[in-house]
Amino acid sequence: MEGFWTRALDAAEQAEAKARALRERFGRDADALCRAELQSFAPHDPRRGRVADVVRALRWT
Repeated sequence: MEGFWTRALDAAEQAEAKARALRERFGRDADALCRAELQSFAPHDPRRGRVADVVRALRWT
């Protein structure tokens, strides 16, 4: 079980780092760009989860 939480924490930290980089690069437009990218993926595309994590992290950065 510890491995699960370690992976979850690592994923959250990576999403937060990506969100900070996007926020620095695009400012307020970072949210809109991520949401547009989410819309471009197929419903079961595994990238949707990673981008959704970044969108959530953007709320906190």
